[in-house]
This record gives sequence, C-alpha cells and structure tokens, in this order.
Amino acid sequence: MEKNIKDVDIVILRRRRKRRRQMAKFIAFILLASIIFGLYVKRDVWFPKLEGIGSRFQSVKSSGGELSGENFPLNISGGIDYQVGNLNGYLAILSDAYIYIYTEDGELYEERQHAYANAMLQTSGKKALIYESGGNKFRIDNKRKNLYTKKMEQNIIFARISENGNVAVITTSDTYICKLTVFDDSGEEIYSRNCVERVIDLTFNEDGTGCILATSDAADGEIISKIISVSFDSKKDKWTSDALNTMCLKTYYDRNGILVLGDTKCAYYSNNGELLTSYDYPSSLVDWDYRDGKIAMLFENEIKRQNYFTTIDSEKREPNQNEFSNSSANCIRISGGQVLILSKEGIIKYDFNGGGEKNISSESAYEKFILIDNYIFLLGYDRIDRIEYKG
Repeated sequence: MEKNIKDVDIVILRRRRKRRRQMAKFIAFILLASIIFGLYVKRDVWFPKLEGIGSRFQSVKSSGGELSGENFPLNISGGIDYQVGNLNGYLAILSDAYIYIYTEDGELYEERQHAYANAMLQTSGKKALIYESGGNKFRIDNKRKNLYTKKMEQNIIFARISENGNVAVITTSDTYICKLTVFDDSGEEIYSRNCVERVIDLTFNEDGTGCILATSDAADGEIISKIISVSFDSKKDKWTSDALNTMCLKTYYDRNGILVLGDTKCAYYSNNGELLTSYDYPSSLVDWDYRDGKIAMLFENEIKRQNYFTTIDSEKREPNQNEFSNSSANCIRISGGQVLILSKEGIIKYDFNGGGEKNISSESAYEKFILIDNYIFLLGYDRIDRIEYKG
C-alpha cells in the first residue's frame, strides 16, 4: 500500500515539474514576443541607428598638411559620399551617418549622428536642414545642438530652409501629385498646400513670408516649366507665370525679381510674374553659382573642346559671355567681384565680367570647392583641403 502511495506521489511531482517547465517556457515565449513586438513598433527609432555604423571620418591630421598645414587635409574614410555647407562660418560635413561641424582651422567642433538612410543637407545662415530623401523625417541643427526633429506623414521629395529659419517640405501625396508644408523657425506648421502640379524646386521670398514654386510638365513634346507665387497667409496663389520651354533646375529670388535656371536657358521674371528676359545657353551647362543677385554659369562644348562662362547681374540682366580653352573645367564659384573656376589645371580667377585671368592654385586632385570667409575648401573623393584666399 505504501509503495502505491509513493508511486502516486512521484507521478504527481513529475506532473507538477512538467507543468512548471511548460509555464516557464510559456512565460519566456510571452516575454520574447513582447520584446519583439516592442522592437517592431519602435523600429523607426532604433533601426536607422544601425545604418552607417563604422562609416565615419578618420581622425583629422594634426600636422603635415600639404597645402595649409595645421589640421588639413581632412580624410574621408572609405571614400564615402559626403555633402558640405557653410554653417555661419563653420564647415558642415554630412556623411551617411553623421553631421560633423569643423572650424575654419580644421578643429572638430561637434559631431552628431543623424540616422537617416538617404540624408540631404541644406544650410542657411546659422541653421542646417538635414532631411531624409525618400523617407519621412527631417531635423534642424545649429552648430551647438539639434533644435528640433519632425516626422512627416508622407515621404519627403525635397526640402528647403530660408534665411529666417522657415522650412518648406515637399512630400508625396495619396490624392494629389505632391504636398507643400511650411514650418516656422520653431517647428510649428504655418502653411500647407495640396499641389496638382509637379513641384521640382522652391525658393523663399526675402522675408520668408511666401515662396516661389517651380513646376514641370510636358507640352507638344517639350518639357516646360512654370513658376507660382505663394503667400503663406493666403490659400490662393498670387500668380502663375507663362510656360518656359526648359527644365527648371533651380530658382532664385532677390529684390530685382526671380531667376529661373533651366537646363537649356535661364530667364528673369518680375515680382508679378512677368517674363523680363531670357538667355539661351551656348552649349551644355556644367555648373553654376548664385550669390547676392549674381549668377555665374559654366558651359562646355565637347565637340570643340571649349569652355565658356557667362555672368549675369540681376540689376542689368545683361549676359557677359567669356570663352577660354580648357575642356576640363567642372566647378565655378562667385567671390565678390570675381569668378573662380576649378579645372585639372587648378583654380583660375576672372573678373566677374571677364578678363583679369589669374591662376591662384595649381591643385588639381579635387572635384569641387566652396568658399567660407577667406578660405577655399577643396573637395576631393577622399579628403578635404584648404587654401587661403583673400580675393
């Protein structure tokens, strides 16, 4: 009898142990499922942070700079794509994972991770706009910190920032071709517009209270562009221009009117949308620069192996075309009353209206350059260097 009782007790204990093991496995499964579900819900927060890990700039050289000494050149690890901008006298460098801010002397002032899959950089004054092209997030930074971050309902096509800190974002739309949303300098939404036009560029007016939208379409087998004037305190458009038979690449606004830069011509419009003048390009457009109402355009005729640059001031709107024998020029910048052109032979300086040719650098291993105060920052595939320039 006692033996039977002991056998029953053993069976009961085994059943209890089995139930405890099953319960422990069930609880562990529930906890694991909860963790996985939580990670899935928060995937937009943590997953982008994994992208670009290890893709960072190498340390800045402290000596032995080839051109400027000091901390230059800055070495770009792995030859990753990068973008640069002038952040109120600081050099902003955007990589695939980080935003770096350097002083003019090459000292690293700040670095922050942006965690955007396809990040784009725009700078204006003291602020930098970083947005995720094809994603739905953007952020505003200054040299010290991130000011705010926004998440849009739809994917971002492109975004722009004004001098007063307003941000305009063009996104996709389920019911329209695209949508424009404008935020003030604190990140509060102040305007929105559902667009039935294909918006390809945007420029703010001088005080940031409105903007010019550039749109593209096709008519009679040609690509055409129009511009639309928008005020942020009204739901009605102020005016729409007539069609211009070119593909708009960029628009600019100053006190003298609006410049539409196309792929085959450029045109000036009044502040009321009236076409004032246009300029047909002599050959293929290679590069351009716009500064304080002045534009400089670089052209190349591949057949003749000839380069041209044309300058126009928005006050007179008269083109000055200049020809020079260099088939390798690829970058043009305006500096005061001069034009600087980078080619395989180095950087050559010209007067804004032509003439006054002077070689200011023989460096040729660079693709682009930007000007910040009294320095030229040379942008190469895997490094950034600096030379002094006082005009």
